Order: sequence, then structure tokens, then C-alpha cells
Amino acid sequence: MLNNPDKKLEQVVNEYQQVATENPEVNLSLLMINALQTQKQNLVSTKIKRWAYLISLGLPPLGILFAAKYFFSDEDDAQTVAWVCVTLTVVSVLAIYLGGKILLSGSGTSVQQIQQIKPSDVMQLGQ
Repeated sequence: MLNNPDKKLEQVVNEYQQVATENPEVNLSLLMINALQTQKQNLVSTKIKRWAYLISLGLPPLGILFAAKYFFSDEDDAQTVAWVCVTLTVVSVLAIYLGGKILLSGSGTSVQQIQQIKPSDVMQLGQ
């Protein structure tokens, strides 16, 4: 399997041209149309890509699952989708980390102070 769909299509077209030169009765234009139609069918659908990208941004750990799924998929553009999911997941994790760090630094509270909070103290505040 070739990773690049354009190279795969180019290889199929070259094979068809070779068949057409060996056998002049073969209709090369119909073979080319068939190659173009089958090339379009072996792609990840736009709707599925959109969901994978949204989940990679919104729920970062699940983006890694989508990436793993598409790394081992046989669609022509699956590896590209997988790398985009990984990139979006990393961007989302970094954004969450930096956002949390900015919020904590603005409040004047350190991580050590938050770790020292006891659940019983929080329960007393709620009463």
C-alpha cells in the first residue's frame, strides 16, 4: 500500500497505459475513469474526519484513540488524519495545561497549597 494517494493513482494510470499499448482494443479512457472513481472511494469521509478532529480538540485522550485507529486503517488518507488527530490532541493538552497554569498564577495560589486542602474542609464550607 502506498501512503500517497496521488502516487498510487499515478502507478495505476501507468499500468493502464502499458496495457493499452500492448492491446490497442482496450478502451483507455474507461480505465482512467474507473481509476479516478475508485481512488475517490478509498478516503476517510469528511463527516468522520470532522468528528475525529472535534473530539481530539475537546477530549484530548480520546484523540489518541482516533489516531491509533487511523494509523492502522487502509484508507489512502488515514495516516494524514491520524497525524492531524495527534497534533490537535497535543495542542489541546498544552492549551489546558497553560490555561490552568495561568488561572492558578492569577489567583495567588500554588499547587502545594491546593494539594493541602482536605476534603473535610471543603465539606464544612458547603454547610
